[in-house]
Amino acid sequence: MGIRKGFSEVINTTGSLLFTATLFMFALSLFHSSATNATEYKKPSSEIAEFVNKYSVPEALVGPKGRWMALLDEAPLNQLPNTTTKHLLGVDFNPLSTMHADIPRYSRISFKHIDTGAVISPTGIPDGRILHPSWSASGRHLAFILETEQAAHLWVFDIKQKKSRILSQFALNGFTISKPFEWLADGSGLIANIKLNRGVTEPAPNAVRISQSPLVVNSTASFNNIDKAQFGPVQQDEFKTYAFTQLYKLSLQGGAVAIGQPAYFSDFSASPDATNLLVAMMDISRLSQMQVVDFKEQNNSVWQIWGMRGVPLYEVYRPQKSLQGTDRLSQPFVETTVRRAFKWRADKGATLIWAQSSDNDDNESLYSISAPFKRTPRHYADTDGRVSHILWGDNQLGVLVMNEANGKKVYYAFSPLTPNRSRVELQLFDDLKRGAKRELIFTKNDLGVDVLRVAGGRYLFVKGTNRNNGQDEPFLSRFDAKGNLFTPIWQANAPYFEQVIDVISDDGMRFVTRKESKSNPANYFSRNLTFDTVEQLTRSAHPYPSMQNISKELMSFNVGSGRIVEGDFYLPNSFDPSNGRIPVLIWINAQAPIDKTEIKSPYLFAQQDALSGVPFVHEGYAVLNVHNLPLLSAQLQGEELAKQLRDSADVIVSTLIAQGIADKDKIAIGGHGLGATAVVNLLAQTNLFVTGIARSGTYNFTLTPFAFGQDEHSLWQNQSRYINNSVIFKADKINTSLMLVHGYQDKSKGSFAVQSERLFSAMNDLGKSVKLVMLPQSGHIYTEQAEVLHMLYEQSKWLQLHFEPLPTIEETDTIPDVLRFELPEPQQEFQYPSPWNQ
Repeated sequence: MGIRKGFSEVINTTGSLLFTATLFMFALSLFHSSATNATEYKKPSSEIAEFVNKYSVPEALVGPKGRWMALLDEAPLNQLPNTTTKHLLGVDFNPLSTMHADIPRYSRISFKHIDTGAVISPTGIPDGRILHPSWSASGRHLAFILETEQAAHLWVFDIKQKKSRILSQFALNGFTISKPFEWLADGSGLIANIKLNRGVTEPAPNAVRISQSPLVVNSTASFNNIDKAQFGPVQQDEFKTYAFTQLYKLSLQGGAVAIGQPAYFSDFSASPDATNLLVAMMDISRLSQMQVVDFKEQNNSVWQIWGMRGVPLYEVYRPQKSLQGTDRLSQPFVETTVRRAFKWRADKGATLIWAQSSDNDDNESLYSISAPFKRTPRHYADTDGRVSHILWGDNQLGVLVMNEANGKKVYYAFSPLTPNRSRVELQLFDDLKRGAKRELIFTKNDLGVDVLRVAGGRYLFVKGTNRNNGQDEPFLSRFDAKGNLFTPIWQANAPYFEQVIDVISDDGMRFVTRKESKSNPANYFSRNLTFDTVEQLTRSAHPYPSMQNISKELMSFNVGSGRIVEGDFYLPNSFDPSNGRIPVLIWINAQAPIDKTEIKSPYLFAQQDALSGVPFVHEGYAVLNVHNLPLLSAQLQGEELAKQLRDSADVIVSTLIAQGIADKDKIAIGGHGLGATAVVNLLAQTNLFVTGIARSGTYNFTLTPFAFGQDEHSLWQNQSRYINNSVIFKADKINTSLMLVHGYQDKSKGSFAVQSERLFSAMNDLGKSVKLVMLPQSGHIYTEQAEVLHMLYEQSKWLQLHFEPLPTIEETDTIPDVLRFELPEPQQEFQYPSPWNQ
């Protein structure tokens, strides 16, 4: 019997006398399927409900001819596969579809014609997640993977016929090869890596179900003393199950032809003339010694060139087995030759090139072999050091990328026709300031292969951002490979953040950009510098209309010991200091640390989050979204964490009161995850807050005995750590009310729903004022729209209970003479024109 669709809530304001009855009703509300026991979902005000509209800008993928671009909508979290991710040899993947977990997934595709603005919205694509969208060389077809709950298949959309279709009923395998398909350069078809073994077929767990018969679960503990890092027999069998595949050639007309025999493929690549195939096959005789680095760098792979029927034409490289024990004394010494960095030449029909060296040689040479692969490989060029890869351009310019010992890469311009002559070291990335970015721009050549966009045999095109005074400024430049000189083509101007997506003309004067500002969401534009014209390609509506006039500023608090706490501070439109202080909600964000390389600009559109405290600015409250309050970590625990939390809260609250904003008796605090844990910690330690909201937190670490790691960090080895960090032991010191919210499907480490259940029970027994709301369909992050809306409703009602009445504003039509005065003429502010006409 499935869990019912309504949410559950338990409220205790009367103390422990009703504990037994309350707990009994709580159990009924969770598990009874009768509709009469289900509480209906409710919604907050329309302004707050806007926050469920997640701001997401479609990703733009410009076609090779610069005519069409595909717009890809990011898949919401609740549309991702509901299955357990498997980890094997450093790869996190979906065991049902075999697709890697870190691949971007999209929910919808549309197409926009760059010159005319025409839009195509494909139909006939089943529900699923879209992965690896990839244009054919002609720009007529877009291939993509459609991932469902059970498998992943290859689809293609025909721009000319406006039709989408599945290319084959064979399921793809993406375990060993992240992108398991490749266009043939001529666009006639694709090569795909097809799944042979079904692998895991258990359905993904959905809602909790109540068994109608005894439930028996066994734990099969292993008595073998196996190193956790070892690739043992069980992992080897799993690897064989997932890695065994078959290559197929798929025609756009619907034909599917097997290429050769099944194998443990780790890579494949078709030649530019679509007549041959480079394949890498793993030697599973070495599977017992396989390490993550071996799998990642393909140290055990055999490389061969096949014809399109799978006939081996040339073995490029087979790793030589190292001699063991006494064999080293009995066998003659032979210097091992290593070949690697295999790549088809982009300017030839079927010529393979690779780096080659002996084991003890610090330098490498480049060798090549051409169809029909019957002659001895030819020496192509010598290099000083180790080759990383080659970026092909045209027949006059290529870029050789070398690895240095310190991890740095060095770039050399060379002529593909005379590779040993006039090699110039390029200063492409040497003078980059910290935080700045540069990216070379690619196109497709006449063969249909991805190559550097080159103009005049010497100029490359570079897009990126320069960082000045802590702000990122996008640009497009032309780089002279002979003179090592950058020439600016275009740069974004305030008050907009506008970055180049792709260049669509040979001279670099036409390109597509993505443009946004603080008050305007991102849209795509086409720029033509030759004629100084700009065309808007998309028109995204503002996702939060009610937030357009809300005041927001960054606040910093010096909390001592050199620590600065920052947060975004929001004030309601109705705030006027002369009308008195207002309630304040402080919200603790517990996201991962901000990536230092992310975009920094004051002109980015502000994305809002329904799971933060921001929505309640519409209730007339001030909201402080704190970014970096101290939270529990491996480095910060126990009393030191408690002290830092107290000090930070004291400074924040006293500052808001001193500025005439906060009413000291109407300050609430809330948080999610570790932020919720910090909320309960602060309520137990201080009397600064009138109430708290704690969502999906961890309150009793003794319920998660490996929270701080295995072995000496487990509960049984270090009980004091688990007890000292469990805020449930401080529940008796909480003197204010608390609302607990938890997703009943929460499977995150340490934050199962039982955490909130146990804290509620403890506070109930202690006679505390507490409310518990369980969301039956939600996990650790709430994604079900109905449950997110109900969560916002519950929080709204809880805050109103503690915050209202709000300060009243006296309205009058008459003004006393003593207050009459002439206002000075307002200074005219310059308004920047908006391309969104808002």
